Amino acid sequence: MSGGSGAKPPFANAPGPLPLGDAKEQARISKMIQKVNQANTPPPGLSPEQLEEFYEAVKDDSDVLKPFPNNTNPTTGEVNGPRGPEPTRFGDWERKGRVSDF
Repeated sequence: MSGGSGAKPPFANAPGPLPLGDAKEQARISKMIQKVNQANTPPPGLSPEQLEEFYEAVKDDSDVLKPFPNNTNPTTGEVNGPRGPEPTRFGDWERKGRVSDF
């Protein structure tokens, strides 16, 4: 904008970003995220075998898609059905993040 018209650009009165909240809470959450990232990130220079051992050690045992014993859902008794949470639990068919209404 040139000249002395004093006109403001159209975005001058636009709202800014939302305040992020308490600075202490932000710092606490940031430290928590860094701690988790450090615990789950292998150090540089590991061989493929060492990487395999590292990831095996930090592997999360809460895999919801692990097979049921004898391929039978212990909750519903369904045999050879889908693994993991019930795909119709919210009234829609959901599988691997894709949702279909029915």
